[in-house]
Amino acid sequence: MKIGQIFKYFRQAKHITLKEACQGIVSVPFLSRFENGLTDISFSHLLELLNRINVQLSEFEFLYQQKNTTNNDLLPAFQQAYQEGNAAQLKKYLSEWQKKQGKFANLQTIQLKMMLTTLGEGTVTEDELAILVSYFQKIDNWTFFELYLFGHAISFLELPIMLNLFKELQKKEIIYDDFRHDNFSILFYIYNNVILHLLANNCFDEAHALVNHLENYFGNHDKDYYHQARLFNLKGLTLYLMDQKVLGLRLLKKANLITYLTNHKTDFLKNEKNYLTKYLSTEELSEVFNFSEVDYLK
Repeated sequence: MKIGQIFKYFRQAKHITLKEACQGIVSVPFLSRFENGLTDISFSHLLELLNRINVQLSEFEFLYQQKNTTNNDLLPAFQQAYQEGNAAQLKKYLSEWQKKQGKFANLQTIQLKMMLTTLGEGTVTEDELAILVSYFQKIDNWTFFELYLFGHAISFLELPIMLNLFKELQKKEIIYDDFRHDNFSILFYIYNNVILHLLANNCFDEAHALVNHLENYFGNHDKDYYHQARLFNLKGLTLYLMDQKVLGLRLLKKANLITYLTNHKTDFLKNEKNYLTKYLSTEELSEVFNFSEVDYLK
């Protein structure tokens, strides 16, 4: 749907006439053409019209996103295919973006290549990684595009470079901080990946400091069960690797219990177990994934 159609939807739902909506802003014929997708409108006039019919810009944008998800919101579409392990769909996206020109298209192409490489279905060159590093070093503000891009780049970058970029992310302004519902999740996703990358490289003190920072940074957010479980998981694994095994295993079990009791996707717990196999003994794995004592609650 075009933006004029979205405006028409709101206007008609409030039983506001064309004349009432546009008086003193634009002409009735102009508004009619705009609502029917026959002409564009300036942003300032759109804001005035929305104010006239008492619709917030955020409401307008939300409905537009809902009506145009497949065409307009590329990042979640990429992410969904990636999380589902749908390499075939990612390859289709890659083929489409490789035909386009410009810096943005090149960055999207590199991002899709990183997703496919993580799934064992692609490769990323050193030159492409150098393009990413140069891009991150030059930009002043990070939006959702940069957050997603950096989240996928973490495991491909040399540790010192990755940490320097992560520090820059923490300093830089993030536009639309509370605008989209997935803001908390994508920031959390980046912290999660950085911490796991540090643990894999035996940088336990640095990981522990980031876990503490993560707890403080998101302390003012209402954490849903998923984010709370991830916090327990990250803190538990970090403490376990720092030889605080009893407390670490207890937190890991808390994380798994939350996931189990909320009937989260079964593949999620399976992936967690496969990942922890690198660190925990067979007996410890059995304990932190033993839910027999709470089965009666389900």
